[in-house]
Amino acid sequence: MFKIFSKDPIHDPIHKQAPATEIKKTTCYMCACRCGIRAHLRDGELVYIDGNPEHPLNQGVICAKGSAGIMKQKSPARITKPLLRKEGSDRGAGEFDEISWEQAFELLVDRLKKIRETDPKKFALFTGRDQMQALTGLFARQFGTPNYAAHGGFCSVNMAAGMIYTIGGSFWEFGGPDLDHAKLFIMIGTAEDHHSNPMKIALSKFKRAGGRFISINPVRTGYSAIADEWIPIKPGTDGALFMALMHELIRTEQYDAAFLKRYSNSGQLVCLDAGPEEGLFLFDPDS
Repeated sequence: MFKIFSKDPIHDPIHKQAPATEIKKTTCYMCACRCGIRAHLRDGELVYIDGNPEHPLNQGVICAKGSAGIMKQKSPARITKPLLRKEGSDRGAGEFDEISWEQAFELLVDRLKKIRETDPKKFALFTGRDQMQALTGLFARQFGTPNYAAHGGFCSVNMAAGMIYTIGGSFWEFGGPDLDHAKLFIMIGTAEDHHSNPMKIALSKFKRAGGRFISINPVRTGYSAIADEWIPIKPGTDGALFMALMHELIRTEQYDAAFLKRYSNSGQLVCLDAGPEEGLFLFDPDS
């Protein structure tokens, strides 16, 4: 029988630890920020994580979430073998029997075969932050189900797509907004644990240089607490707020028409006629 939770302590907190024998420099994988970290090893075993002061992104700063990354190796709840709920135990009781990989594959093949032969769409696939979403998505489509998702779809893909379409790259690839050359910074609903270390470093420098910081968030989080202005909109009204802002910019002609015409699709006409092309850009077939 396998029990995830145990009353036995993970380690003795007052036991004097021997020093690390090796340090490996790598990047943190606890969020998309990818801060530089140092992994301290003792006889090949991970014993400690801290920030890498030589890394240009976080400059040695590490958050609690990053420090907790050691638990991906040390957690007593870490699953290292396939588990099958113990026969007769209740769901949620946390009682499992270890099984072999061969048994696990046989169970999966048997169950998935029945689903695929009846209704493949009943199969839903969700993966975590595995960087294999293209492969798992391909598998789901080949299986015959549209019901697949991954961590990024709930976390940052929308942000990355928006920034790719506007400035040509996603958030973490470019290290964040260019606050060194900004006078006004507007943050919209950013979670505290995302891009936190570089953002906090940059915001501190930005505010000391006299920059104005506006935070738009239903909750007054740590970022909003240091903002010059906090706008607590209701959840789900982001679109309405920005449609109103765009309306006001257009009404007062406070926009760079030449820039929009040259570098965006704002100058293109949109079809308003009812039909299959309604809402799409108009194109001259002869051009």
